This record gives sequence, structure tokens and C-alpha cells, in this order.
Amino acid sequence: MFSENELSHFILHLLLFKIIFNQNKVFMAYEYDVFLSYNRKYPHGKWVNENFYPLFKSYLEDALDIKEVKIFKDIEEIKSGQAWDSKIKSALLHSRIMVSIFSPAYFHSEWCKKEFAVIDYRQRRSGYQTVENPNGLIVPIKIFDGEHFPDYVNQTLQISDFNKYSRLGIDTSPTPLFVEFQDNLILWIKSVAHAYTNAPDWNEEWKNPDWINKSWENIDRLSGTSSKKPPIL
Repeated sequence: MFSENELSHFILHLLLFKIIFNQNKVFMAYEYDVFLSYNRKYPHGKWVNENFYPLFKSYLEDALDIKEVKIFKDIEEIKSGQAWDSKIKSALLHSRIMVSIFSPAYFHSEWCKKEFAVIDYRQRRSGYQTVENPNGLIVPIKIFDGEHFPDYVNQTLQISDFNKYSRLGIDTSPTPLFVEFQDNLILWIKSVAHAYTNAPDWNEEWKNPDWINKSWENIDRLSGTSSKKPPIL
């Protein structure tokens, strides 16, 4: 049996261990709520940054009822002098979910495909996108005709269509189109909030370099165009 002093000493060490463990757990947990994956090609990149992002961030904070969501967006989070590819990899590993902005240029970008592949690999290894658990960790929209998107994407993901809203200048006045854009954005953000709420706990296994390497093994399925025949004009 422990003496009273020994018991007190043991409890103190246990509490200290718990504090240290929780601190490490927080340190290794998610750093970003959302990883925003998009291609910077004009005009889509400009639209994402100037039209989509400000509303998206504000409406998502409302939907989650939190003061501020932490979103990884490359032009804000990567500082001058930082190793670009290392920062992207770290952000992917420490992001809870991904919002992808699909355009043809997205699937011509090696880094966009790699970003998508990492989170897609995570969701499938974690038991998502199944009959038992149809939830996902990637919530995409398309801002261009998806006719030439890869079959893998068109056949496995529910992609919300924001094509008609992805025009520069639609927010210069309260036009019906801009109001409609906001209404549909608010509805779609419920899906983002749902993915956020149902994301898995952070897993230290994701830090293993083999995890990213394996996620890129099937990246070819994100290349090429859809097998759908072009429309007859």
C-alpha cells in the first residue's frame, strides 16, 4: 500500500504527465480547419481570392458558430523565404478537411492533384466514402464545365456547380446573380460544416513520409480527361 505522501507524489506526477500529454496532443493536432485547394490561373484564381474566399470564411464561421476558422490558403500562409513544398505538405497533414475548387486547370496542375490525392487517401484509409460511412473529407465545387474532369472525380464525388457565379465583377452591385450566389454558397457551406464536424481525430501516422508517398501512387487517375463524348453541336 502507498503511504499518504507516496500517493500524493504519484498523483502529482500523473497530473503532470497528463498536462504534458495534452500539450503534445494539441501541438500535433489539426492546425487548420480547412485546406483550400485551387489553381491560381487567371481568372479563376482571382475569383477564388476576391469573390469566393471572403464570403466563404465568414459564412463558415457562422455555420460552425466559432469566432474564426483557420483556413490554409497558399498566398496568405506561405511567407517569403519559406520552403513552399514543405509548407504545403505540412498544411495538408494538419488540415481537418479540404475544399477543392475544380476547373480544367486544377487537373493540369501537379500540385493540385497531389493536394487532392493526400486528403482523398486519408478519407479512404479512415473508412469514409463507403456504404456504411458515405461522408467525406473533401467538399468540392466546380467553376467551369466538368465535362473534361477525370472520371475518378466525376464518378466518386458530389460536386456542387458554381460555374455561372465564377465571373469577375459579379459582386460590384447587389445583382440578382450575386444574391443567388450567396444563397447557394450558404446552402453549400452546410456540407462543409458537416464534413468538419465528422472529420476523424488527428492521427500521428499521417506524419510518416510513406503516407504521402502512398497517397501519390495512384495520382494518374486524376490526369487525362473524362471518357464522356463531347456534345454534338
